[in-house]
Amino acid sequence: MPIYAPSLPPRPELTDGSHPITVLTRFDLMRVIKRKVGFFIFGFIFLTILLIELIVLWGKYLINTSAGFKGFKDMANTILTQGADYQAGLIDWWLLVPLWFMMAFMVGGLISRDSLYRIRPLIYAHPVRPQDYISSKGLTAFLIPMVVMLPFALVPWGLSVAMAGASGPIWATAPLYLLPAAMVIALLMAAVTLGASAMASSPRASFGWVLGIVLGTSALGGVFTATLSNKQWMAMSPYFLVQAWPQLICRVSDPLLKWLPTLAGTLGHIALWTWIAVVRTKPSEAVL
Repeated sequence: MPIYAPSLPPRPELTDGSHPITVLTRFDLMRVIKRKVGFFIFGFIFLTILLIELIVLWGKYLINTSAGFKGFKDMANTILTQGADYQAGLIDWWLLVPLWFMMAFMVGGLISRDSLYRIRPLIYAHPVRPQDYISSKGLTAFLIPMVVMLPFALVPWGLSVAMAGASGPIWATAPLYLLPAAMVIALLMAAVTLGASAMASSPRASFGWVLGIVLGTSALGGVFTATLSNKQWMAMSPYFLVQAWPQLICRVSDPLLKWLPTLAGTLGHIALWTWIAVVRTKPSEAVL
């Protein structure tokens, strides 16, 4: 009997299925979430911080409304006013410091893991463009800190509105200030993390690169600040930039940094580290 070659199914069109950015982003998000140790540790830290903020908010409400706490009312109004400082404090250093560590530990391996295991040549062998690859990594690195900051911007605000409406400790319009600040912070953190991950050879090295960039630029800014007696040089540091944005947008009377250096430093870091990530993930780099 004649032997016939096996028949093959028709080749699928490139337009079939989900977009490469969607597929890669979903895969990276699941890979980050499955890091159970980091997810548990940082989840516990952020949940503790959020509960403390809610307890403080509830305590202020009781002091202002209960007759038994009248003696503490003046002190509470001095410490926990309804001013811009209190609003900006919902996203402050006690949240942003562990968030930097989470980005370094859990998100820093987005690109360096692909470099370590030489996965990018396999990805580029599929209908995935370099801009699709870096866009998916950037979207993942942006969504993770944004998801972390959302409860801090919305949950205390919702509790304040539910308890006392517009007269509560938190402004009724607070999300209009805090959400844009959180978006800028997430964008800056994503750019720095991707640039560090693109330069690192492994996820463990990415952890050091991210913290090295944050601490190194802070030290450099401190040198210029001490030499020139101008604290605006601290805008060289992403650590200070992410703290300055909530203060500026909420219009704090004495912000950590002014608008011009904060804007220049943020745009400079985003442009620099995004450019490094794009250059280091080109197909020509994937075969090294």
